[in-house]
Formats: sequence, structure tokens, C-alpha cells
Amino acid sequence: MTGSATEAPPTAAGRHADPGPGEGDGVPAPAHRWRRYAVAGGAYLALSVVLWWHVWTATAGPSSVMTCACTDAGRGMWYVEWSAWALTHGHGLFHSTLLFHPTGVNILSDTSIQAVGVVMTPVTLLFGPVVSFNLAATLTPVVTALSMFWLLQRWVRWTPAAFLGGLAYGFSTFVVVQLSFGWLNLALLALLPPMAACVDELLVRQRRRPVRVGVALGLLVTVEFFVSSEMVLIVVLAGLFALALLAGYAAIHDLDDLRRRVRHGAVGLATAAGVAVVLLAYPVWFFLAGPSHLTGTVWSTDVPGQLGASLGNFVDRLGSWGPLPPGALLKEVPVLGGYLGPAPSLSYLGFGLLAVLVAGLVVWRRDRRLWLIGALGLVTAAVSLQVGPHTWGPWSLVYHLPLFRDAVQSRFSAVLDLCAAVLLAIIVDRTRTAVARRARPWAGPVRTWAPPVVALAVAAVALVPVGNVLASDVPLTVQGVGMPRWFAVVAPTLPPDRVLMTYPFATADSQSAVPWQAMARMRYSMAGGAGPAGTVVRAGADRPGYAVLDAASVVFAPAPAASATNLGAVRTAMRDWQVTTVVVPDDAGLHVYEQARGSSWGVAFYTAVMGTAPTRQAGAWVWDGAATATAAPVPLGPVAFARCVALGSPSSPAAATGAAVASCVLRGGA
Repeated sequence: MTGSATEAPPTAAGRHADPGPGEGDGVPAPAHRWRRYAVAGGAYLALSVVLWWHVWTATAGPSSVMTCACTDAGRGMWYVEWSAWALTHGHGLFHSTLLFHPTGVNILSDTSIQAVGVVMTPVTLLFGPVVSFNLAATLTPVVTALSMFWLLQRWVRWTPAAFLGGLAYGFSTFVVVQLSFGWLNLALLALLPPMAACVDELLVRQRRRPVRVGVALGLLVTVEFFVSSEMVLIVVLAGLFALALLAGYAAIHDLDDLRRRVRHGAVGLATAAGVAVVLLAYPVWFFLAGPSHLTGTVWSTDVPGQLGASLGNFVDRLGSWGPLPPGALLKEVPVLGGYLGPAPSLSYLGFGLLAVLVAGLVVWRRDRRLWLIGALGLVTAAVSLQVGPHTWGPWSLVYHLPLFRDAVQSRFSAVLDLCAAVLLAIIVDRTRTAVARRARPWAGPVRTWAPPVVALAVAAVALVPVGNVLASDVPLTVQGVGMPRWFAVVAPTLPPDRVLMTYPFATADSQSAVPWQAMARMRYSMAGGAGPAGTVVRAGADRPGYAVLDAASVVFAPAPAASATNLGAVRTAMRDWQVTTVVVPDDAGLHVYEQARGSSWGVAFYTAVMGTAPTRQAGAWVWDGAATATAAPVPLGPVAFARCVALGSPSSPAAATGAAVASCVLRGGA
């Protein structure tokens, strides 16, 4: 990331960098500069509204739709509500017993986007978590693109080149794919360009006091930790790669200049590290060793090293993700929940962009910025590749180590895309300048229009293929957001000591009940939960009961038998989790992923567990006093259980069929 765009004698980074905006190229006064940002921001916002068109034009408003009120998006919405709830109730932000009661969940161990949740708290309190999440998702590509637009003012003179670089970054396939799956923690990359600017200032330009820049960099890293701790690891590694490239280049070409620069850079980086260590010492300890912290691989179902990209992902519109071929999850998404649109490869760059970058490197091969930033892009691309016992790559050196094994290496594309956007902006800017020089002898109109037209044509070659890939997924696909009537009517009136067990039961495989709790404004605690803490192996002593409940809620697994062993394991878990209320809502109006095996199956199963019939409340079947129940469970054989479930005919009133199902179970299936 050098400041030199010229063909001056090579130094560590080119102390005599190209003048930035306002340094000799006739850039308007500060008021006009802010006008440029307003115009660019308005254009990015308009594009983002198009991306989220179905959200903002929904008949019932942005509170009625999401990409999916389930899985990762639904969990992200829960975290937005959690931040608002914790702040307004004087509760610590890092741990909650609202899920996985009574031990709770370590909030920092999941994709909790706490920085986003805190910032969005006023919106959440006024309009609810769905609107707040949708607004944050809409603003994410805008602020990411605008941040890159700001960074590029350091390296390009032509404002449209900076705008196009911001567009390429803020609306990259990486960002759009993360948004479609609800991963705001990964889609929000707005802090990476300012971090790059700090590194450029400390290692290359060295015009500002290193302590001041170091403090800014440390604060940026700290805030990023509360957006995505995984991205902090990725950014720190990318920074080390950049430092090694710069130092290596300088050591070869101008060792004296390197020696002159070392102290300035070292002071700034040490300051940044000190600020980050002081501010993050407690959060990092909490993440690693605090209440309900996770041991081993965070996602216990992941295989470290396999969640990387393939070479084809950079040019294939679909590609593959880790060991999964394209479309492998399509049949599960409607049932378990997830994004229903045709999401492309998150690492996609396309032949057009790659061709422009390679051509630019050849034409301006003496521009050290292009080579150093291009080298960093190649390194991060290599690190992003899948590795394993039989596949070697740079990530093979660290993927088995703690913390590193939890990083999804394909997400190094966030840094690769940053490098690509910077290179594109520089190449477009240099194209315009080169054409302008050659056009000086030409006639007036041609001389005026040829430079921008040629530069924009180069940009089109790079960006049109990416836009074409994204076009099939724009606007993003959304689904209606709702929750069972019981959670809208009864849940808000519950006393604060209620602990619910729902059907479907909340696990990492079945997460639909988690958004219900958020939309009910956290009026109760819940047994079970989602995210990495929701896998069966995390259930501790109650793993047998948790496994039964997980299988009961995931239709792709064999249904658990209503045996004495299984029912007893669930009853034991209920007591340990201090469950007070069991709720099985009717299927009517629910998405398929919110029904699991159906309400009749749920009524039959929980009747067998509780040994008593439920009561009918607001479109749901409810058992109170679950933890202190004294009735014995009612084991049933597979045939008898199926006979009872079959009484829940969809064509009959839910009140009648649920009662018939429960009565059948209590009679032993007779």
C-alpha cells in the first residue's frame, strides 16, 4: 500500500507520493468535498434500496419481511433486540440467560454484532428488531462503499474512479452474499478502509504523528471486534502480510530508507496494539474463559480448513463453499430455514475484473502501489483456499491451531476485494490521465470526452460481469415475518420468571423459536438456543434429552421414539433447565421451517413427556408447571404414536384435533 504512483526511484514506499485530493489538482474547497460525499452516499443508498426493494416496498412495511426470520438472519435480529434490551435493563452485554437457561449463552462466542446492535438501539426501541435489522442491512453496503470512497481519495485524483472503487467494494459479491444470509458481522466492512489508511500513514506517508494514528487504528480494531471478532483475526493477519511485503521490498531496494521509517511505524503500531490490548483485554478474556464460554472448535460441527474457496470460486458465478457442491443445501433450506434466492459465490471476481487488473499491472508496471497491493491480494487469495489432510495451501500452516481453526478462510475475500477495489480505482484513474495526455492535440469535444469515456469503458469491463452475476439476485429475496399468535398475545403478558420450551425446540439445527423471543421483546427466558452453543455436543449432562429434542425438531433426522428412556431424558432436562411452560403453536400461518414435524406431532410428543393433556391458549397448546410436573411420562410404541399423530387432520379444527391427539396418547394410543 504505497503512496507512490510515479516512476520515481524506488524507496521503501515512495516518500514523494502522488498528491492526494486538494493537493495540487484543483479539488474544490471543503464544502465541495462534503458535497461529493453526499452525492456518492446518495447514489450508494439508492443502489442499496434497489437491493432491498422488497423490504422497503412491502405492503405491511419493513417490519413484515426479512430474508428469513430464521437461522443466521433470525439470530442476528435476536442480537439486535438483545443489545437494546440489555442497555435498557441495565444488563451486561456479554452474557445472557434468556437463551440456554439457566447457564446462559456467551454473547461474544457468536455473531452478535454488538456494535451494530448498540448503534441501532433507538430504532429497535421505536420500531422493533425486524425494522432495525432491515435498516442496518440496507445501510451496510452504503457505509462500506462510502468508506472505500473516502480511502481512495488518498490514491486517485478523479472522483468517479474513487466512486467506482467504492461501488466495487460496498456492493461486491462478498458483501451481497453475506447480507443475503443475514451475516451483518461479515458484510459490514466499513472499518477496513480506515484501517488501511492508518497502515498507509504509519508505514508509507508518515506525515502525521504516529501516536495519534496508532490510537485511531487501535480504536478501529476495538470497534471491529464488536462487529466481528473473526474479521479482526483476518485483518490482523492481512496487516502482517502487508507489513512483510513492504519491509521485504524496502530491504531489497532501499535499506537506508527502511531504517529511517522503522521507528515511526513501530511507534504507531505499538500504540495501536497497546490501545487494542487495553480496551479488549476483558472482552477477549470473557470470550475465551468467561461464563458459558465455548471450548474446542467454536462450531463443533465444522472441519477446520474445509471452509475455504476453490480457485473456480473467483470466476465461477456459483462456485462451491468448502466441501459442499453448488445447490447442496437447496432441499434443506425451505424446511430448516434460510435464504431462498440464488446467491452467487462470495469470492467471485470475474474474468473482466481480473483482466483489467492484470492489464493495468502490465501497462503501469513501474507503479509500486499496483504491485504491492496486487501482491497482498494474491496472498490473501491463496490463504482463502480450502486446505485439509490431502490438500495443501498457506492456511495449512495454522488451521489446526486454536482461534485459527475457527476462522472461515474463504472470508479472506474481504481483504482480497479491498485490494481489487483499490487497484481498479487506480487503474481507472491512470487510464483517464493517460488518455488525457494523448488527447491534447485532438479537437475540443473529443479531447474533453475521450478520457472519461475510455476510463469508464475500462471500469465497465471490470464491473459489468459482477453486476450481471448479482442481477439474478437483485432485489434480494425476502419472506414474510410472523410469529405464532400465542407469542404475540400471551408472551408479552408473562411474568419475568417464565422459562419456555417451544416446539420446534431451539437448537443450532432448528432456530425458528429464537426470533419469536426477540419479536416478543424478550419477555421470557428459553430452554435451548441457537448458534454454536446450540449443537448437541454442547449440552453437557443433559445431552441425551437435548439430542431427543433436536431430532424431534429436525425432519431430516430420524424421529425419536416415544420410549421411556427418551421421555425420561427430556423430563430430566426440563428440570435442569427450570422449564415452567411448554408451548406448541398451531401450524396455521407458519412457514414450513417453523412447523418441524407439525403441531400434531409436537402435541403427541409433549403429552407423552408430560403425562398430562395441555390447555388451549391463543392458538397454541400449553403445559404449565413443566419443571415440577409429577405425572409419569407415557411411553408409546411407534405404531401407537403414529396412530395418535394421525388424528391431527389438517382439515379439522386445531382445537379439536389437538385434544384428540393428546387424549389418544394418554390412553396409550388406543
